[in-house]
Amino acid sequence: MPESVLNNTTNANFIPTIIAQKALGRLSSYLSVGKNVTKDNELTTASFGQTIQVPKRGAVSANDKTAGVVYTKQNPTATNVSVTLNKHKEVTFAIDDVTKVLENQDTQSGYGEDGAIALAEAIETDLLALHTSISNTVTWDRTSAATIDTSLLLARKFFTDQKVPKLDKKFMAVDATVLNDLLKQEKYTNQSWRGDQNTVAEGVMVKTYGFDIEESQLIPVTGSPVAYHNLAYTRGGLVLASRPLPRPVGFGGNYAVINDTGVGIALRTLFWYNADTASHQLTLDVLYGVAILDTRKVVEIESV
Repeated sequence: MPESVLNNTTNANFIPTIIAQKALGRLSSYLSVGKNVTKDNELTTASFGQTIQVPKRGAVSANDKTAGVVYTKQNPTATNVSVTLNKHKEVTFAIDDVTKVLENQDTQSGYGEDGAIALAEAIETDLLALHTSISNTVTWDRTSAATIDTSLLLARKFFTDQKVPKLDKKFMAVDATVLNDLLKQEKYTNQSWRGDQNTVAEGVMVKTYGFDIEESQLIPVTGSPVAYHNLAYTRGGLVLASRPLPRPVGFGGNYAVINDTGVGIALRTLFWYNADTASHQLTLDVLYGVAILDTRKVVEIESV
């Protein structure tokens, strides 16, 4: 009886699942806006172009209770937001030596990380592009320290005026110029303001006026002179909906689908031998859609 050995043929069965798990783990850490929005994720497979309904809770109110009178029963009218799964993003690699990839943890992590970065950037870009559907805008005025402070306070006031619950965490995604405006202000960087965190050394902002502020390399830029479309939002302002892609029909290779509800993304990997290039080919792909969920919970911060 021939001896069983691990070779490129047998090892190929393990590659899709291993790299999918590594990529999905990396994906969550590379998401910025994407990790702080509402997620809609199910195990049911879907196809490109399918429209799904994401529920939006109805409003409730507090009523006076009168002695001897029954409680006032409410039936909040929930609505749905339609999200079209029209984003199918893929990253494909050619792998010459499958066994080397399986045996080398650094190589596995490298493929997973490279794929995760590319997919995360695609998701972030699509979420930030929703600025075109936002009607509320705060203008970022960098004329002086006082006007910069006023710009932040106007963003904060927007959420208060919209009666967004105080417990909702607030986030801000800004381009490098806006973050530099903040980092140059002693008010936001001195120890009495920032506590133990070394804002200048780390190049990141502490929570400011209730906002967790993160720098993004993907802030949309339009016009001439250019305008940067930064966002301030809460988790309920935007939605990222993802569904597992179906099993490919007639696919002559191996595949795996990893659906992590914690990350909110379903990742599929396809692995097969490409005779044209005499190498194995690995594809990581995701299907998702993005939309504004609640206009009260997101505002554009426009800077120049």
